[in-house]
Amino acid sequence: MILDIIGAPYLEKNVDALATGGRLLQISTRGGVHAEVNLGTLMRKRISIFASTLRARPVAEKTVIVADVRDQVWPLVAAGQVVPVIERTLPLAEAAQAHRLIDDGTHVGKILLVP
Repeated sequence: MILDIIGAPYLEKNVDALATGGRLLQISTRGGVHAEVNLGTLMRKRISIFASTLRARPVAEKTVIVADVRDQVWPLVAAGQVVPVIERTLPLAEAAQAHRLIDDGTHVGKILLVP
């Protein structure tokens, strides 16, 4: 499964990276909304693409989603079964550099600022 916040520029890379039966969940479009995809690859690999956002949902629905994440996802994080990919750790004093790295868009994973 790939959880993507970039959108259009990553669509082809994401499809290529997914295993047979893989799932792509698009939750933001920071990099753009228009992209082309090879439907043959989607069909051959039996890939599912889902798109969603919390922003437009009613508060009651968001509350249920947050509760589900707390109950189903956080235990996996606590157990070390789900871990973030850390691209780089920088001191807080280098926050401007961290923003440049994020704006560049070539990083894979989180950029952490530490005291």
